[in-house]
Amino acid sequence: MPIIQEPTTKAYLKLLRERLSDARLSHTVFTAEYLSSFAPDLGLNHGDAVVAALFHDFYRDCAPEAMLQDARQLRIPMSDCQLEEPLLLHGPLAAEWCRRELEISEAVYEAIYWHTTGRPGLGLLGQALYVADFAEPSRRFPEAEQARQLLRRENFRTALLFTTEIRHAVNQQKKVTDPNTEAFLLWLKTGGAA
Repeated sequence: MPIIQEPTTKAYLKLLRERLSDARLSHTVFTAEYLSSFAPDLGLNHGDAVVAALFHDFYRDCAPEAMLQDARQLRIPMSDCQLEEPLLLHGPLAAEWCRRELEISEAVYEAIYWHTTGRPGLGLLGQALYVADFAEPSRRFPEAEQARQLLRRENFRTALLFTTEIRHAVNQQKKVTDPNTEAFLLWLKTGGAA
């Protein structure tokens, strides 16, 4: 079902246009459309999938200092890696904002909160957003296309494991790495998830 058929989508898009760059807005819409295309096959609530995808990067364009300040003000616990790399706070901040302003479900909160790193025990909506954020159709790198093909030709679990392995490999090359990504990958490899 197209995202525009959700009753709140028009109001949400207006809000997002005021906050996000054109490129970021385009990414969130592509993520929402892509996630909503496979959410029914996973038994996910369409409305929850759309909200999670539209708002997952709500804080992504904020300055690092603003993220740290907002996280302190909202009393969001911060890890050492988030203090060193505040961009890692954009998911938790967006989740907390949505909880306060949109009255979202716990599944949506969790999905937005952990969409960048994943974590052991992440629910199905969070897993699906993790894949959709990585593989939405405007992503042109070869691994995104491969994840889309795995989802189409094999199954969700295969696409999720591939996406997590790629994200983990990329994270290992960064100056600051969040240990949740490695823990998420190990959890998946030992039978956790979908």
